[in-house]
Amino acid sequence: MSTKKKYKEYSFHLNQPEVFRDIFIAELSEKGFEGFTETEDGFIAYTSEEISPDFLKEKYPVSFEYEVKDILPRNWNKKWEEQIHPLVIDNKVYIRTSFHPEENFPFVITIDPKMSFGTGHHETTELMIRQMLEMDFQEKTVLDMGAGTGVLSILAEKLGAKEITAIDIDEWAYENMMENFDLNNTKHITPYLGGATLLKDPEKFDIILANINLNILMQDFESYAKSLKKGGQLLLSGFLNQDIPVLKEKAKKFGMLFERHLEKNQWNSLRFKKSE
Repeated sequence: MSTKKKYKEYSFHLNQPEVFRDIFIAELSEKGFEGFTETEDGFIAYTSEEISPDFLKEKYPVSFEYEVKDILPRNWNKKWEEQIHPLVIDNKVYIRTSFHPEENFPFVITIDPKMSFGTGHHETTELMIRQMLEMDFQEKTVLDMGAGTGVLSILAEKLGAKEITAIDIDEWAYENMMENFDLNNTKHITPYLGGATLLKDPEKFDIILANINLNILMQDFESYAKSLKKGGQLLLSGFLNQDIPVLKEKAKKFGMLFERHLEKNQWNSLRFKKSE
């Protein structure tokens, strides 16, 4: 039986978009909205869940309106793709779609996004990539949780990882990552459809990448800790400034030592090392 989702499109119109657009997007992302497109007077948000954004009216002193309509996944995909532009991160990683021109950078990644999250254009994916560029992936075993388009798995292989496990619970993401692995001629990535229950082997991975959201990170932290080798690194993103203390406390509980913090537009990435 297919598990493909039906989506709703929320069009937001704000009186002060330059002030509240990013704040609203961050709040809605925490609630389960999965994709966003900026507009002149606000933004468009997408979700497969029954989520009411009315809580924003109680929380923030700004007037706004929104309209909701059902949208077919492939229609959203088409609208989204039309607005995607090539991306360069730290002058090293060039992320393009198959219809963008090729350029000469150390790491070129081709991503044709469908319904999944993680083309690199969102701050959390960019933060993960910037952290990864500082790390040693040579001959490492890597787990990419919530792999989405597979962009982080692809970069891990290009950085020298010998074995990458890419997991996502969403069928659209799973299908999309396999397409992108083919586009990039990957040789060392194995994709799986599912969640943290797939993690059976203790101390299997040298590096774990998890760009998801706070609730899932907290829920599955123990599984990550058990699956990470001693001395291994855990790289997290998908959460806001106020979430950092609770994640650091969780990491400490499982013997993880804090190493690095990056932040952009209230989004964050934390890197930990498992004590030996």
